[in-house]
Amino acid sequence: MEDKEETLPTYKEIDEASPPTYPADVAAEEARPFQNDQISSPADAPPTYESIFGQIKTARTEHGNSFSFLKALAKILAAAIGGLICIVMMGALLALPIAQLVIGVQRKDMCTINDKIPLFLTVSGALGIVVGIMTILDQLCCRKGEDGDYDGNSCLKFLTNIINMFLLGWFICGNVWVYKIINEVKYDDPLSKVYCDQVTYLFAFWSVTIVYVVMGAACVVGCCGCCLLACMS
Repeated sequence: MEDKEETLPTYKEIDEASPPTYPADVAAEEARPFQNDQISSPADAPPTYESIFGQIKTARTEHGNSFSFLKALAKILAAAIGGLICIVMMGALLALPIAQLVIGVQRKDMCTINDKIPLFLTVSGALGIVVGIMTILDQLCCRKGEDGDYDGNSCLKFLTNIINMFLLGWFICGNVWVYKIINEVKYDDPLSKVYCDQVTYLFAFWSVTIVYVVMGAACVVGCCGCCLLACMS
């Protein structure tokens, strides 16, 4: 049985043959001019990371395993959770002015020795709620400025500062009203001239005292932080 001899096409047949056809989208892609930005090489600039994991990876690349990497890591984590913690803390702090407002309104006529103490709680609670809500709104509505910082609402900040200035003066008045009668107040005789409802007075007392406790704790923490930073530098 003889093998069939394979015949090759001639040049004339090749020239006369029609070129293969491609789909329209493939043809357009082939016809598009080549651009240099299509080249991907290891030397290309690294991407800009916006996530916390990307920032940690960048800090690890820049600082390695040195102590400076730990400091950079602490800054990244603080910045990442700082906004959330701020909002959560503001929400938790609203519990105090709400309690002040409720107690002050419900027991406004239950402090004979000084009727300004329930008023102190009522005003402090109402304005404290307003300041807390305005602060949260300012945090939620702030936007990133051209310099990279977050710019809040100037009107909200102005009103908040005005109310805070009034609350400072009101707090000083509360100090006088509360501490002045600390050794005179009685809780057991509603008909006495030195009577004041125990819940009302003690809540007002601790509302004032807790401020000094927080200020003292903040001073201690601040001093310890400064000493720690001085030792690390």
